[in-house]
Amino acid sequence: MCGEDARARLLVDGELAWVHGPRRQELATVIIDDTVRRGDVALRDIAGASPSEVVRVVKPDLDSHTRRGFFA
Repeated sequence: MCGEDARARLLVDGELAWVHGPRRQELATVIIDDTVRRGDVALRDIAGASPSEVVRVVKPDLDSHTRRGFFA
C-alpha cells in the first residue's frame, strides 16, 4: 500500500492490519511501497482475495471496551 493510504488509515510499516475480502478476513503485515498507486494494494499469500476483487484494509481496534473475553 502506498504511504498516503497507510497514513490515512493510521498504519505504519510492519504493523498488522485486517484485510477484509469477499469471502474471509485475515491479519496481514503492512508494507509501505510508494510504487503502488493510490487506492490500490498488492496482496501476497492472502487466501481470501483474488486479483480482481475489492478488499478493505483496516487497522485493528485493540482499545475498544466492546471486545469480550478479557473484561467480561
